[in-house]
Amino acid sequence: EAIDAAQRTLKRTETILARDANNAGIITYSAYALATLGEGERAKARMSRARLIDPGNFNMRYNFACALSVKLRDKDAALEMLGEVFERITEAFLPYAKADPDFEFLRDDPRYQAMVAAAEARLAAAKTSATPATKKA
Repeated sequence: EAIDAAQRTLKRTETILARDANNAGIITYSAYALATLGEGERAKARMSRARLIDPGNFNMRYNFACALSVKLRDKDAALEMLGEVFERITEAFLPYAKADPDFEFLRDDPRYQAMVAAAEARLAAAKTSATPATKKA
């Protein structure tokens, strides 16, 4: 079922990309479909292209990391993709990312653990600096 859906998605995205080669959203869908089909090199090439077109897209990077982890089982590429995600992650989103089952493959890697710890420290420091100091009388 997932393979059939990925094949249909890839066919549809290829048709659209033939007319609109710089549509980052469609490139993202095609990359995920390619990853599902096990076409890792093509999927990674599409991911690179989408990131060039829309470099600041947090959600795209996060979802690419999920695909790299779950679909392609490429720990190094998934961790590389997550680097910028954890540098920009918000306090509200961090618990979700830490619990995301798509990253189970990564959790015992010291690089993943360091990213999480750095994000927690950054967010704690930001919270501390945003809290007004109490005045002593």
